[in-house]
Amino acid sequence: MRLIYIYGGLLFLLLINIPSCSKPESKLVGTWINEKTSSSIEFNKDKTGVIFQRTNPHLPPNIPFRWEMLKDGEFKVETGAPDHPEGPSAKVTLVGKDTIVIDNDTFKKVK
Repeated sequence: MRLIYIYGGLLFLLLINIPSCSKPESKLVGTWINEKTSSSIEFNKDKTGVIFQRTNPHLPPNIPFRWEMLKDGEFKVETGAPDHPEGPSAKVTLVGKDTIVIDNDTFKKVK
């Protein structure tokens, strides 16, 4: 009977730690929208993504990028095309579970 309590306690400790094991990368994956500009950004699991921008006519409407984690909650986004691999980069900060800040723009998670 005592063994059942020990195993039950260990199982409880294991289960309460599972939510804290999710990686910051998995929190970033998904679609985010900027409510001011209606632009959106999509982060994929394979560390690629697309910026769907609608406000700057001097830029293409769909901008591919690569992303990487710098440290917990901070990421780097690098744009570029195969013929121009070195494009501009930006810092992304994860704020909570449904908000990111890219430079001075705030995006909310929609998916």
